[in-house]
Amino acid sequence: MATPDSVNYAIFKATFMPNSQPDLVSWTGDSSTQPSMSKISDSRVSMSACPGLEQYDSQTKTGWTCNELKMFVYYDGNLHGCPWIVSSFVKSRDPFAKTYDDDFPDYIGPTKVSSSCPAVPLAPYDVSWNENYVVHNKVVRLQSTGGVIEQTLPTFLMENGKLCNGNNFDERGVYCRFIAQQMTFSTSGCDNAKVTVTPEPQPITSRQLHDMKLRVDTTSRQPIDSTCRFTYILNMY
Repeated sequence: MATPDSVNYAIFKATFMPNSQPDLVSWTGDSSTQPSMSKISDSRVSMSACPGLEQYDSQTKTGWTCNELKMFVYYDGNLHGCPWIVSSFVKSRDPFAKTYDDDFPDYIGPTKVSSSCPAVPLAPYDVSWNENYVVHNKVVRLQSTGGVIEQTLPTFLMENGKLCNGNNFDERGVYCRFIAQQMTFSTSGCDNAKVTVTPEPQPITSRQLHDMKLRVDTTSRQPIDSTCRFTYILNMY
């Protein structure tokens, strides 16, 4: 939950069995204004609505379906005016998978956002590889070491060509967080198996959007040329 005054996080736990409701596990805000959540409806939808679930399902011994949950969130605290936004996602765990592979990851569904604040124009906003000016393409040249080379490449949200820093709690920073919370990100990977990039999302109060963890295997000591593609989409509910 991001408001002009604060950014707070809540974790709920649920089995989503019939008639069960989520229980609050943790809340970073004021204990006197803890949010509550209840399930309104649960309906099965196409697997395409859960990106990556089909691949995830193929790696488990249990069958997975994509379900859409309609939730009611109650918060009795001060939102401090607009813009405020609530974003949420569901992390699903297969208890049986953990029995034969303790490191098996959870499935994380797409993020959904809610707000009753007025929409703002997206034209001034952009994403850049450089925090000082807008750069859409980045060329990285590395000297082979005969081993694995790792490098971190951050990405930034920009407004009118300048860094939009979600770490600032001023009027500009408020809208930076508001925009960043609604962005969607995807990657199609790299076209050379010796090059991998792992995107690490940064907190909404960070200067960066992602830290791209670049890893290049130069053990063959042969020239490597690879293109990695990432897509950011600016959304406004």
